[in-house]
Formats: sequence, structure tokens, C-alpha cells
Amino acid sequence: MAKYWIMPHDLDKVTAYNAHLAEQVELYKNYDVSHPEINVHYDSTKELTGAVIYVGEFRYLVAFPSEVGFVVKRDWSAPDEIDPVLKAWGNYEDVNMWNRDRDDTLITWFDRALSRVTGGALAAKAEVKHTIRMRCFSPRRSKRFAPKITMYQSARDRFEREREVAMKPARAFSLMFPELEHKQIIELTDKYLDRFATRKLFLKEGSDAKDFVKAYSWTQAPTDNINTTYQRKSSASSCMRYDFDHLPVHPVSVYASGDFKILWSEDADGKIASRCVVRVMPDGIYRGGPIYGVSEQAIDLLEHHIVATGGEYGCDGAWEGARLLRKPVDDDEDSFYAPYLDPEPRRLYDDGKYLVISHEGEIDANGYQGTLGASHCHCENCNTGLSEDEMYFSEYTECHYCNDCYYDEHFYCEYADADYHIDQSYMVYVPYGSRTGYTEERVSDWAVEYGDHFMFCENDDEYWHTDLAYFCEHEDIYISQRGIDAGTYFISDWDNEVYPDDQRAITDSGDTISIEEAEGDELELDETDNIWKKKEEED
Repeated sequence: MAKYWIMPHDLDKVTAYNAHLAEQVELYKNYDVSHPEINVHYDSTKELTGAVIYVGEFRYLVAFPSEVGFVVKRDWSAPDEIDPVLKAWGNYEDVNMWNRDRDDTLITWFDRALSRVTGGALAAKAEVKHTIRMRCFSPRRSKRFAPKITMYQSARDRFEREREVAMKPARAFSLMFPELEHKQIIELTDKYLDRFATRKLFLKEGSDAKDFVKAYSWTQAPTDNINTTYQRKSSASSCMRYDFDHLPVHPVSVYASGDFKILWSEDADGKIASRCVVRVMPDGIYRGGPIYGVSEQAIDLLEHHIVATGGEYGCDGAWEGARLLRKPVDDDEDSFYAPYLDPEPRRLYDDGKYLVISHEGEIDANGYQGTLGASHCHCENCNTGLSEDEMYFSEYTECHYCNDCYYDEHFYCEYADADYHIDQSYMVYVPYGSRTGYTEERVSDWAVEYGDHFMFCENDDEYWHTDLAYFCEHEDIYISQRGIDAGTYFISDWDNEVYPDDQRAITDSGDTISIEEAEGDELELDETDNIWKKKEEED
């Protein structure tokens, strides 16, 4: 239970509450609290709503001490903690160990890098509670001060002051793991900067058809986690990002009418990091659609460029009246090559020379196939005749389908925010029901191979969601919740780390710990009952 004390600072309020109490207490003196009444908030923070204090021979019940003239203080110390870092950090009983609001990309990377740098040496130390340290400090990549790491330095900073500090990576690693040698800190820092440091990006502009095609279909830079909105989207979710080799022209080439420009950024390797189609107004101002990117940095680069020139982006209605090149499909004057339009209106009319964006247009520009209009085709599987509005095109099979046949072979992956063919999928295990419950689910190969939500667990050769995957430093592998449930692995009650079952030790207090921890605490195995107990001292 949390420890509190209260200090009278406004005797007028104390007198109004209890005149006799006001006569007994000393101003600005701390009084220990017994039998505290604590209100726990939704975010797990705690508030002292009642207190029993002893002043001399008198016992007083103080309700809502903060409102009746007292200052409430909480003791954040952890005197019984065996982990020296956590002892210095403070009492962590209020830390939500299963909170998903964390930088999983950074934590997963750090777990692997730390294991490689130390060779798993920290796992042998019972006093190093690796997982709990990471939950307490809650490190994340700083968006404002990249490539620094933002974290809570103490329990008081986290729960009382709500203060995070952005610090250089080397200092962050040293603070969380002072056991590391200087050369190990340097190696970790180099690895971190190589993986997460701000990329060098180059801003590009163009209005030719080849510029639009390049920005959309060129090789993309590596993808980071992005907080997506209607105006800021992940490039992985773009339906026009493919090369459309089955068509004679790329649908986005019709933007080259003179009314639009394409803004994009490239990394040092020439890979596409972000893009945005903008309408160039008569006064030269840009009015753009949403910005697509592989990272927050890449999206920010285009955003700042558009806004700095007086423009805007991601606004419906911005393209009303703008023109697209008119490119009929196979001399069919009723169907045209054209892209999906991001902003409203998503309709076009044919003026004989151009396709004009208009709310009153008869052509629906809501399709992803690269062609619009009245052209028809047949479902690849059932041969049903399809209109443009009815057909689904598979980039994987390069065939058209009706709705039913398409979703017989395809599925939506929420992690990639896109449809995939079942041949582009993995069966993985994801959380379901209870905290440790799980179920099987089909996800895209992109989510498994390039996303940050799944880990390969070697105990069952399956991919598991990171909330159900545990790093076992003893074996330098990830193991799944199934391994915990089956009892082939266990989580130590002392250091909260994962160990194989052959390392299991039961203490006389009922704790399940590792043999290394038991031996380090000078326990010995009593073979009569297979319980680890304190060694008896000789007289």
C-alpha cells in the first residue's frame, strides 16, 4: 500500500474543519498517515481522500485533506526493492505493466540490441529486472528533439509531476542500465542512431507525367510507425502505389494536365519517403490532397513546405474545377484511365478535352482499378459481367473479380490498412478476451515482415503479437504465451523475466523463481520436498 503523510499549511481551513485538531497540530509539520482511503482514477493514478493521523494521544480522521488545509505528500521510495535502478526510480506499484501506449518499435529493437551487445549477461543477474525497468522509464523516441529519447526519470516525475525528459541516447541507456560498460553504451548508441536517427531527405517537385508516376510507384523508403489522420497517411495504405504494369499508362499520369504538381521527398538512396499531389491555383498557392509518407519526418517535410508557401493540404473541395488529362481506354469514349481521387468531390465530367473534377460529374472517381467510366469486364472466377462500380481488381493476380469472389481469395489487413491476397498472408496469434487470451488471425506478409506488431517465437515456430511474445534472455529467443500456459517456460516472481522450465525453483515462501536467482540469494534445494530454502548456519 502506498505511504502518505500530510502537512497543515492553512490553519484557518483546518480550524473550520475541526477546531480541536487545529489546536493540536503544528503548522508545516509532516504527520504520518495510517489507514489511508485512496481513490484510484481511470488512469491508475491515486488520490488520498481520507486519512487517520495521530497527534499526541489523540486520533483524528481527516476527510479530503487537500480541501481542508493540508498538503498531501506521497512517499515514492522503495526501500525493499532488490533492483538498485528501480530502488532509485521509486515505487512502481502504480505502473501499468500492460499499457499499450508505448513505443513498441523502440522497445523491441532495444531488447534485441541489448541482448546482442551484452551476450545475455544481464539475464544472469537476479537484481536486474529488465522488463520492469523498461515499463517504468517508458522510453520513446522524441518527436520534438529527435534523435533523443524521452522518458520518466523517477516515479515522482511520472505520477506526481507528470514530467518527461528528452535526453541523448547514451545517457538514457546509462540511466536505465548502469551495469553496461562504456564500450557497450557506445555500441548501443551507434546502433540506435543507425536505426532511428533523422534521415536525410531531399524535397522534389514536378509536373510531368513521369514525375507523378515516379513519386507513386518508385521503391519506397523503410516505413516507421505513423500517427495517421485524414490529412496524414501511411504510404503503405495507398491504393495507387503500385506500378499498374497491366495497363498501358499509369493512372496518376493524367494529373499532368497543367493544373497539378507532385511534391515528393527522397532519402539518400533515392527511395520515396513521402508525396502529395497539389493543385496550383492562379496565384501560385498550393492546395493539396492528403500527404502520404513512410515516417513522421517525411510527412512533416512536405507539410512545412506547403504551409510555408501559404498553401494547405488534405482539404475537401480544394480540387473542384481542376482538370485531368483525358485518356480513353482502348478507344472506348465512355471509360478512361484515371486514379482514385483522395479529396472530395470524387466525381468527373467529360468536356471532350479534359476530365473535370466536379460534384455534378457523371463519372465516379472512387475506384482503385486505374480505369473509370462505363467499361465492363467479367469476374475471373464466376464470369459474372461487372460494371466499373462492381468490379474488384487484384494487384496480386492482376485479375478482376466480383465482390464475393474477390473476398474468397483476398482479405483486409488492419495492420497494413490494405487488402491482400491469401497467398500474401501469415496466420498469427493475437490478443483475445482475457489479458493472456489469444486467437488465430490472418494478417498480411507486410505486417509480419515489415511491421512492428509481431514476433517469431521459436518455442512453437509461430508468429505472435508483441503483447503475447516474451524475450527469454536465458536462451536469447522469443517465446509465446503458449509456452507460458503450457509450463515449458515461466515468468519469475522476482525479476519478472522469462526462463525455461528446467530453471524453475520454488521457494518456501511460494515464489516461483529461477535457479540462478535462488543460488544468488544463497538458497539451497531441500530434496525432500524440492523446495529452495535459506541455508542453515552452523553454530
